[in-house]
Amino acid sequence: MERAMAQTSVPDPVRRFAVRANALEELNLRDAADFSGGFEWLHFDWSRPEVREFLESDPQFDPHVIKALLAPETRPRFNVFGGGIFLNLRGINPKPGMQQDEMISFRIWIEKNRLITLRRVRIEAINDMILEMQAGHVPGSIEELVSRMASFLTRDIGQSLINLNEELDQIEELALEGTDDNLRSRLAEARRQSIVLRRYLAPQRDALQRWLETLQERNLPIVREFARETHDAVLRYVEDLDAFRDKAGIIQDELLTRLSDKLNRNMFVLAMLSVFFLPLSFVTGLLGVNVAGIPLADAPWGFGALCLALVVMAALQLITFKYLKWFK
Repeated sequence: MERAMAQTSVPDPVRRFAVRANALEELNLRDAADFSGGFEWLHFDWSRPEVREFLESDPQFDPHVIKALLAPETRPRFNVFGGGIFLNLRGINPKPGMQQDEMISFRIWIEKNRLITLRRVRIEAINDMILEMQAGHVPGSIEELVSRMASFLTRDIGQSLINLNEELDQIEELALEGTDDNLRSRLAEARRQSIVLRRYLAPQRDALQRWLETLQERNLPIVREFARETHDAVLRYVEDLDAFRDKAGIIQDELLTRLSDKLNRNMFVLAMLSVFFLPLSFVTGLLGVNVAGIPLADAPWGFGALCLALVVMAALQLITFKYLKWFK
C-alpha cells in the first residue's frame, strides 16, 4: 500500500534512486519499483509546496518530523522519532561568488528501507557522491550512505577553513607591517565568517556524535569507523575555529595598539606645537597691547630687536626640547 501511494503521489523530487548492492538505479519519479535487496532514496527540493503535500499524505510521518524537515531556519541536529531518525547537517558549495560561510542545510530522514533527503540549494558535494556511486562505489546500507553523505558534506568545509586561515595570516602580516588601512574591515569580515561557521559546526559535531552512537547500537563497526573520521574532522574544524577566534582577537589588539600609538603621536605633535608657540604668542601678544609705555615702541630698530629676541627664544626652546628628549 505504501508503494502504491508513492507511485501516485510522489512529487517531482530532484532525483529518485533504487540503491542495491553494487548498483545505483535512477528511477522515473512515478514508476513502481522493486526495492528488494536494497532501499529507496528520494531527494527533494524542500521549498516546493508539493513536497509538503507528499509528506502530509504519508501516514508514517509524524507532524513534528514534517515540521523539522521543512523548517525554513535550522541548525544541525539529531533526533530519533518513532518511525525513523532525523539528521540535519550543513555543507558548503565551493563556487565562485558564494561566501565562505554560506552553509547549506541538508535534511535527512532515515527509515528501515527508505531514505529521504531534502535541500533547497544544489549541493555539489552530494552530486559528486552520486557520480561516485554511479561509477560503482555503492554503499551497502542506508547507514553507510548517510555516513558517506556526511563525509562529502564535510569535505569542502576544510577548504573554507584553509582559506579563512590564509586570510587571517595575511591580515596579521599586514598588521605587523602597518601597510594597509583596510585591515579592520577585513578582520571584521573574517571574524564574522568564523562565528557563522562555528555556529553550525559545533552542533554538527554533536549530531554526528549521536549518529556514531546509533551506529554502535546497530552493530555496524565498519560504517562507524568511517563515520568517526567525519566526526573527528568536524571536531578539528571546531577547534581550528576556536584558534581562529583567539588569533583574530590578538590581531585586533595589535591593530588597536597601533591605532592608539598613532593617535598618541598625533596628539604629541599637537602638544609640541602648542608648547613651542605658546611663549612666542605670549610675548607678541603682550607687546601688542594698545596702551602707552610699550618698550621700544618709538625706536626705529625695535621691530628687528623683537624678531631677534623671538628667534633666540625659539632656539632656546628647541635646545631645551632636545635636552629633555621630547623629539624621540
